[in-house]
Amino acid sequence: MSTPGARRLELLLDERRVGELREQGNVWALAYDPDWQASGFDLAPGLPRAEGELVDGASHRPVQWFFDNLLPEEGARTLLAQDAGLDAADAFGLLTRFGPESAGALTLLSAGQTLEEAKLRPLADAELSARIRNLPRVPLDHAAPKRMSLAGAQHKLPVVALDGQLWEPVGRAASSHLLKPDHERRDDYPHSAANEWFCMQLAHACGLPVPGVALRRVPEPIYLVRRFDRVGNGLDARRLHALDACQLLSLDRIYKYSQASVERLVELIDLCRRPGATRLALLRWHCFNLMIGNGDAHLKNLSALVTSAGIELAPHYDLLSTAIYVEAGWGSSESVIPTGGEQKLARIGRGHVLAFAAALGVPERVAARHVQALVDAILPAAVQLLGRAEASTLPGEARLLRQIVHGPVADMTRQLK
Repeated sequence: MSTPGARRLELLLDERRVGELREQGNVWALAYDPDWQASGFDLAPGLPRAEGELVDGASHRPVQWFFDNLLPEEGARTLLAQDAGLDAADAFGLLTRFGPESAGALTLLSAGQTLEEAKLRPLADAELSARIRNLPRVPLDHAAPKRMSLAGAQHKLPVVALDGQLWEPVGRAASSHLLKPDHERRDDYPHSAANEWFCMQLAHACGLPVPGVALRRVPEPIYLVRRFDRVGNGLDARRLHALDACQLLSLDRIYKYSQASVERLVELIDLCRRPGATRLALLRWHCFNLMIGNGDAHLKNLSALVTSAGIELAPHYDLLSTAIYVEAGWGSSESVIPTGGEQKLARIGRGHVLAFAAALGVPERVAARHVQALVDAILPAAVQLLGRAEASTLPGEARLLRQIVHGPVADMTRQLK
């Protein structure tokens, strides 16, 4: 249906047309392409292609919420909008400007807009260092050949890591990695790159599914993580359709904290094609976050990959110890998702975790076995990783990692035994 005066964007998924996104008077609509409707899949559970065209209502806005969730949040969003001369509240305008490379596999293009052939441009350490020093005044991708929309509150840059070199994608080329420098508020959150690098490696050592990570210096430290929504390398990288939990549950991004609950996790489990495996994965993810002191494990820090075969939980990401930065001591920090009715980390014990598992639908004996396996594994793995990390990190970074290991990891191990 043609709507005079409406703003429009063409939607492509891995270069195949999905449909058209429209906005007029702050009312958003999604019209699926007939071919995609016949042989594709629903972009999200709340956007069923069987309806052909979906138009948001006054209060229930699944189309707007889904696409707004592709954009950065908080200060990163404000900076991106200022740099582009746009209002941070104009989500459609931001998607128009930055939609050619968004989270997951979606590409959003204006009418008649095309992307040039895929190429890679070298990103020298000196150039990346200069961009990091310009934060937070100028976005990391200000001088990039392709401006990109990436969800999240922290500054990040999509890149290609190939043969030990960093490259920036041009045109149709897809990024394969994300890099994040230390948090811009270094006095409040020092050494965040080393923190996340260490915690992600620890998750891998404990058997949690996580993408590969690295810590590099340009000379500023940068955390580099392989994108779970990409397969292949270099110019052969291909996009995968990924949704965060807010998109899966048709929630506005503003509810990523307030709606984070075991009940919402159960809804997510019910959407996945392997509910049994998803229950156990979420139990282990939640327990690991408790044990490293991650007080920021909200709904946008869980994602799933979506194909015609169904929905499957994606590898975990954004795992870091936030409690270590709390002045009153890590134990006073709270988890986002209540655990057996308790949120304060210092008060959470094994009984709370088993109650959480029961609410997820995990039988007690099975839950106890998995919790104990994580309790037995995490501290020895953390000590071993710390021994290796101390040789390659700066003194301040090493001190922070020791605080994580001998603070929340050691104490939560005792609490959950």
